[in-house]
Amino acid sequence: MSSQLSPPTVFDRPSTKAMIVSVFTALSLATNYALIGFQNVKLMDTLVFIVAFLFGVRLGIGVAVSTWLVYGLVNPNGVDGPIILSFLILGECFYALSGAILSRTSVGQELSKVKPTDDSPRITGRTGVFRSLGRRIRILNPTRSLVFALVGLQATFGYDLLTNFASWVFLTTSLYQAFIIGNIIGAPFSVAHESSNTIFFATVAPAVIVAARRMGIGFHARGRVN
Repeated sequence: MSSQLSPPTVFDRPSTKAMIVSVFTALSLATNYALIGFQNVKLMDTLVFIVAFLFGVRLGIGVAVSTWLVYGLVNPNGVDGPIILSFLILGECFYALSGAILSRTSVGQELSKVKPTDDSPRITGRTGVFRSLGRRIRILNPTRSLVFALVGLQATFGYDLLTNFASWVFLTTSLYQAFIIGNIIGAPFSVAHESSNTIFFATVAPAVIVAARRMGIGFHARGRVN
């Protein structure tokens, strides 16, 4: 068995990495504001996960931090203080870590072997990828979707525990009380968050990742074991 490193690609350039973070941050913000009326239903978590899965944990964390620095300070529902914002950013990084870790499991290695196809839209301005996304969701691998759903649920559960605690950490007399009260009062919001993320992770995340692999995007410069 030998380890083989993929040759550098355009995705290894600092300018390309900055572009990836910028594009996905913009997508996260756009979807957040579009769904502002739906409490705790957001595509941002799924997008952070996808970036980390395809391009690595650093870019995923970059999207998580960049999105919250804007969304936490420019939000119709109110501005987050620096302490709460720090916890929100930390919690969002759970999705980046989950994506990076899952990409190195057998499920991720299987997806890494998906080859680009000649009829798949490339980065040339064509929008066929959006038309094919719905079709890919309809024909998702059930086992793979279940794995993605469980990973998303676990990451969201951790995020909710942390952020519910943070919301009450200065309103109670002990950390224990903050944890218990925060998570009891925040339970309805957590259920909405975890339910929607489970659906998004089971459908949107694997469909986008497969579509990206069909276009030859992602899994650049990853180690391979032959």
